[in-house]
Amino acid sequence: MRYLAQSTRGMTQLLAVNVDRFLTPLLITAALTLAGWVLSLS
Repeated sequence: MRYLAQSTRGMTQLLAVNVDRFLTPLLITAALTLAGWVLSLS
């Protein structure tokens, strides 16, 4: 049972790191797209 709890905690931490790595380029792309859209309106 202890092994299961430790492995679950490790997977959660790994998932949190991976989500951060995928979220950063997505947010940069979204910000550039939004800036281009706003500038095209003016």
